[in-house]
Amino acid sequence: MSDVLLVLAGDEFHDDLARCSAAAGYTMVVGDAARCRHQWLRAAAVVADAAALHVLRDLGLPRRTGLFAVAPPGDDGVPWRAGLVLGADGGFVLPDEEGALVAALTRVREPRRHPAGALAVIGGHGGAGASTLAAAVALVAARSSPTLLMDVDQAGAGADLLLGVEAESGLRWPDVNGETGAIGGAALRAAVPRTRGVGVLCGARGDPSPLRPETVLAVLDASRGAGDVVIADVGREPGPVAAGIVDSVDLIVVVTTATVPAVAATRRTVARMLDGREPVLLVRGPSPSGLRGRQVADAVGLPLLGQYRPEGGLAARCESGGLTVRRFSPLTRIAETVCARVGSGAR
Repeated sequence: MSDVLLVLAGDEFHDDLARCSAAAGYTMVVGDAARCRHQWLRAAAVVADAAALHVLRDLGLPRRTGLFAVAPPGDDGVPWRAGLVLGADGGFVLPDEEGALVAALTRVREPRRHPAGALAVIGGHGGAGASTLAAAVALVAARSSPTLLMDVDQAGAGADLLLGVEAESGLRWPDVNGETGAIGGAALRAAVPRTRGVGVLCGARGDPSPLRPETVLAVLDASRGAGDVVIADVGREPGPVAAGIVDSVDLIVVVTTATVPAVAATRRTVARMLDGREPVLLVRGPSPSGLRGRQVADAVGLPLLGQYRPEGGLAARCESGGLTVRRFSPLTRIAETVCARVGSGAR
């Protein structure tokens, strides 16, 4: 009965709960609160109304997760007290809160595990190489864990183009924009374009619709909860999407180059987007004036995570089949450094 929703509620709720059950991927079974112990212990989730909750409380059934109380509009809140005694995870007014109940039921079906790590990559200035670094980190992370590269830089070319999967079918942001808590991490993993162990979620070309922060954060949380390492290419535009991501991840990496104009631009980017946060800095060479990575980091005012040299032929490789990471290359080594830091900092 791992996919069964046990309904212990009156007839007036059955149509609403049938819709919620189907939307969350359950088979609905209507039971009798007075004779439900076997089903109570085996069902994936249980929904009960006020009358059933009082019966269940008096039966002395063991507390369980995945129990939700439901009530009609105008309820005075009394039914929730019995639900709390049984360990209810929430209460919902139907039909007004069907969407919230579907989201709660969906979370019950997600695998329970320690959230995987998450990283935000931000370019200190245009052309810093942040998108390339984010893609390289995703490819390295995918060696040992399912990985999602989440491209929220709507001014960029697109992570699918960078990794060579722009022609692949699968979900893009317009397909999920507007969804929130009902997003399932495992289902998302199967639906997005994939290459070399990396799932790619990015915008659709020709669609200028702005991303909704609640959708982006639902994707982030769902993917992490399903065990995917999440790499977010954030871009340089401040706003609620970027703010939500940098507040949610384990590590924020700012990428810059070793020039005086780059330092000035990166200082402005950090001030606009990351005030009060604790990012680290990566510096990509070469430096025309001989600036060292430590000097750049001191001038920007961020701790230095690492510096790396440019990689010959990288642009040509990206345009002929997508980015690849070569063993012992400067890009691969710095990506491994970042992955190690995300792993040690993951909650």
